[in-house]
Amino acid sequence: MVATSTLEQLSTSSVAGTLLSLGAVAILILAFSCLGSKLFTRYVTYYGAQSVVLSFVAAVVAYRFDSGELWALAALTLVVKGLAIPLVTRRLLLERLDLKRDVALSSGLSTSLIVGALLTAFAYLTIGATVLPHGLVATAVVPLSVAVVLLGGLTMVVRRHAVAQLIGWLITENGVFLGAITLAATFPFIVEAGVFLDLVAAVLIMVVFVSGITRRLASATATELRELRG
Repeated sequence: MVATSTLEQLSTSSVAGTLLSLGAVAILILAFSCLGSKLFTRYVTYYGAQSVVLSFVAAVVAYRFDSGELWALAALTLVVKGLAIPLVTRRLLLERLDLKRDVALSSGLSTSLIVGALLTAFAYLTIGATVLPHGLVATAVVPLSVAVVLLGGLTMVVRRHAVAQLIGWLITENGVFLGAITLAATFPFIVEAGVFLDLVAAVLIMVVFVSGITRRLASATATELRELRG
């Protein structure tokens, strides 16, 4: 168990603090990359890369506080978020439903990126400048995690396709994890929240897959259905 809060011990001048800040910046950039893309494969790639960086951030915190529980969290994040979810999403959704380019957008990419930049600035001005004490890594990382949450929510708003909205949800989840890893001193809270969100993500993947099959069958002719018989 982590003995004391990361908020109290991780300063911006420490090596761990620097690595956490760099990891948070990378996670934010990948969220912007997803927001500015139209290809489903890139959605999944950016999310997977973001999750790998998140596992690295968890490993940094685990090493800093010598916590076996946080090492387990880092490994689970890498396996589940960085590998399993992207793999399942590619094979179960993108390949079987033949999804290539996302054209169901409620706004242009330029507009989405501008709004995303404004949301990031809002997170810094409201969280970093007024809520957290200066000189601690949380001062930089927590506003970034809030910005990632907002960008994930924005992705769900500007994208109309269910798969793109699913990726937006997963990005929001990563933002929540980033803030929790930086601030929370109790491992069970992080695990319970993470397991719940991952279960929700798994249910969403299955719902999207089943709805895709339903749409395909609804438009299929009797002749096409007979051809499926052995």
